[in-house]
Amino acid sequence: MKQSCRCFSYACVTMLLVMASPVVSFAVEAEVNLMTEGVVKPFRSVTISASIREIIGKIQVEEGERIKEGQLLVSLLSEKQRLAVERYDQMISKAQFDFNAAQRLFQQNVASRDDALAKEVELKRLQAELAIAKAEVNEREIVSPLTGVVVRKFKESGESISENDPILQVMTTDQVLLLFHLEASQLSLLKLGQEYPAQFPEMPEVKGLKAKINFIDPEVDARSGLFRVRLLLDNKAGLIRPGLRVLTPFPTVSVNP
Repeated sequence: MKQSCRCFSYACVTMLLVMASPVVSFAVEAEVNLMTEGVVKPFRSVTISASIREIIGKIQVEEGERIKEGQLLVSLLSEKQRLAVERYDQMISKAQFDFNAAQRLFQQNVASRDDALAKEVELKRLQAELAIAKAEVNEREIVSPLTGVVVRKFKESGESISENDPILQVMTTDQVLLLFHLEASQLSLLKLGQEYPAQFPEMPEVKGLKAKINFIDPEVDARSGLFRVRLLLDNKAGLIRPGLRVLTPFPTVSVNP
């Protein structure tokens, strides 16, 4: 009888302990895709300027015009420099003749070696002056550094410009960048070369486009807790324009209780 009472009391204590014990739950992390909004940026954009003070002779292109790398965009006035090139060309022709004559006379022991050397020095001096004059002409012919389109025109033909004054803005169009700012918790989920679909709210008819990650910012902004991600999108058709909004489903970690 005493033994059964003792067992009953042990059972009661065990039941009370179980009832009093806290319930422990485990959080489960799950990877889900979160639609994130970004903005379209040009892959490459260049502001065209001159390195000298001069007057614009002619701007060869207009806004919206497609251009190729190496194409002439702006001609600055260069009449004096071109005349200098012509003058040095003529002077070099005479100096070359004089040098050749001095060489023959030296070989025939009619003239001294010093005379031949002096003619050679003069010829090389004029050749150097010609190279400088040609460089000054080329400096006044501004060509495109890329294949793309003219997006802005800051100056007109006949205007005077100073060094580094903007004249034109050009940018590439066959590729665009998609710029996003993501949470720091997503950093470990992204890798260079990953491909993601891209949607454009202002252009719902454009579907099926995919872009690849080409840059992941190694630094997280201390204030916002965000980091930058850029995706590269082929845009050979030229449909996607810089400034448009873009939506892309990036992976994120969701914690389920």
